[in-house]
Amino acid sequence: MKEFELSFRNPEVRMYTVVVLPAVLIGLLIMIYSNSNLNFTYAVAVQAAGLLSFYIWRIFYRRKEKLKNNR
Repeated sequence: MKEFELSFRNPEVRMYTVVVLPAVLIGLLIMIYSNSNLNFTYAVAVQAAGLLSFYIWRIFYRRKEKLKNNR
């Protein structure tokens, strides 16, 4: 099994910090400052969209790496 490197040299860690962490922060800000009754729903939708986009990118990235390593 490949060792996981938790540093910014790892593209997966960089992408996570660029996509997921801002989505979580925006979701928290929506929950705190929104006057709507659906503020929790909006926050969950923003956070879910961030996670979904990260994992879709990760699937394509891992496929590309696997193809590159098999050549």
